[in-house]
Amino acid sequence: MNVIVVNENKMILDQLDVDVIKKIEGQFDVSELLSKFVNLYFDKLIIDVTSIRDYTNLQVMEKFAHDVDASRVILLLNDTPIVNSNEYLANLVKNGIYNFSRNLEGIKFLYNTPNSLSNVEYILNQPKDSVGFSTGTTGATYLNNDNKSSLNLQIAGKKIIGLSNMTMHAGASTLTNMMVRQLNAAGIPAIGVEINRQDLIYYRSDKLFSCMSRIELERVLKDNSDAAGVIIDLNDFPEADKYCNTIVYLVEPSFIRLTKCIRRNKNAFVERKNDKVVLNMSFVSDDEVYDFEIETGVKVFDNIPPINDRDTNAGEINDFLRKLGFNI
Repeated sequence: MNVIVVNENKMILDQLDVDVIKKIEGQFDVSELLSKFVNLYFDKLIIDVTSIRDYTNLQVMEKFAHDVDASRVILLLNDTPIVNSNEYLANLVKNGIYNFSRNLEGIKFLYNTPNSLSNVEYILNQPKDSVGFSTGTTGATYLNNDNKSSLNLQIAGKKIIGLSNMTMHAGASTLTNMMVRQLNAAGIPAIGVEINRQDLIYYRSDKLFSCMSRIELERVLKDNSDAAGVIIDLNDFPEADKYCNTIVYLVEPSFIRLTKCIRRNKNAFVERKNDKVVLNMSFVSDDEVYDFEIETGVKVFDNIPPINDRDTNAGEINDFLRKLGFNI
């Protein structure tokens, strides 16, 4: 049985299907929170980080980790730059909290397959001032005229493919993993990178990297200069064209996803009429692709059906890689 503590991210944890012995809602000081389940045996403490008062304070999170059995904690983080900074995450790891995610899928994964130190130890070796690129702080002005030439050397001769979810949850992370895996299986050295998230860590592959800033991205490119292929899950990275040879825009063509996309931006497809648009996790038949193109005004670059992501040699992924110029 488990204890769940929710606050601002209640809607996310309300979707979690696990046995619950106690559920608490609100924001509390560490001592006040832990007093609510003294002498209560539980398997996991699944907690929304915003339930901890002053959760952005490293000393508060250190006290929390020391006062609870950290090995039982699964922490749901939010999207704030401080919480996603490497200093904050490293503080969690140093104090024994190895299981944290920003989304429901990650929480589910960690519930069934918890991390050990070896899975998150890489965080301790990254610069503590690494932060999300959207904060406008460290890394926001990293590229300048003096280092553009070194950047060009890092990407010279590589195929760097950016994947951008045009509709929500269009499968960029899963596709990144499958593309990298099949490239390496075909003898083409390749790595995968995600920007400003930490979903790829769940695949536990030394070919996949999570970068929280441009500085980290450039370091990964430099450290893996022998990789002929780089697949980047962009997550709305604002300077993707500086790094990518090609950017692919992924669309999950279900009615709900398409409708939500248009509501967010009625010109979404008009703006992509000259770009590579790929239908991913698509039940659209090849015969229906033409109708989709007429309705949206875009040219479909590829139509990828739902694929078992455990398949290590999916023909559809190999075909997609060939279209992108890989000799596979």
